[in-house]
Amino acid sequence: MDKVNGFLLIADISGFTEFIKIHNMRKKPIVGNKLASYWESHAEIIIKDLLETIITSFEPIMKLNKIEGDAAFFYLQSSKPKDDALNILSFMKLANDNFKDKLSKLQFVQSCPCDPCQQARNLSLKIVVHHGDFHITKIRGFTELSGENIILIHRLLKNSIKSNEYWLFTKQFSKFLEKFHDYEIEKISQKLENFGKIELDFINFNETKETYVERSLFSKVINFPKMLIYYK
Repeated sequence: MDKVNGFLLIADISGFTEFIKIHNMRKKPIVGNKLASYWESHAEIIIKDLLETIITSFEPIMKLNKIEGDAAFFYLQSSKPKDDALNILSFMKLANDNFKDKLSKLQFVQSCPCDPCQQARNLSLKIVVHHGDFHITKIRGFTELSGENIILIHRLLKNSIKSNEYWLFTKQFSKFLEKFHDYEIEKISQKLENFGKIELDFINFNETKETYVERSLFSKVINFPKMLIYYK
């Protein structure tokens, strides 16, 4: 078990719980299970596509540790934290832009009437990032991360923030950044289980212009073949 110093980042797709109301669909008599399976398959394909976009965005700078449902967990061993922090910030912007671009390109799925396809436009991305020590254990080709900071980075997502599209930095990360360029930073505090009250830097993107809009009936008809090919 090696103890290293570096960065931890989780990119989480917001709206996943509301995105697939499959548990309610299964309760419907006769057709419930069949429809639920249909919905579930579409939801999984969309989420997988968006996660792949996120992973591809961060791969040049960070290592993917694991997929955690609707989130991707990354880490980076670092000997030059100031340089790496600035690079991570740049790749966070890239991931955010790529996510929105991918979501925009998936607008054709609205041609399908199922709930996941209709609600996909409500998905968004939130990212939490931290710097500190953690342990790396390799067992049979698997890389397992452990330590207090691993728990902390996951607890950051269990916050009381109302926004579903944001970046959240611990002070251990933001201390390496002399400035946040054009971002509007809000100083906030959150009470986390087992960690108490901690101070954080917060960037809210909820006010940004919507890139995924409601399609017209004509557009849905035109894109219907594309939608069928996508889910084939």
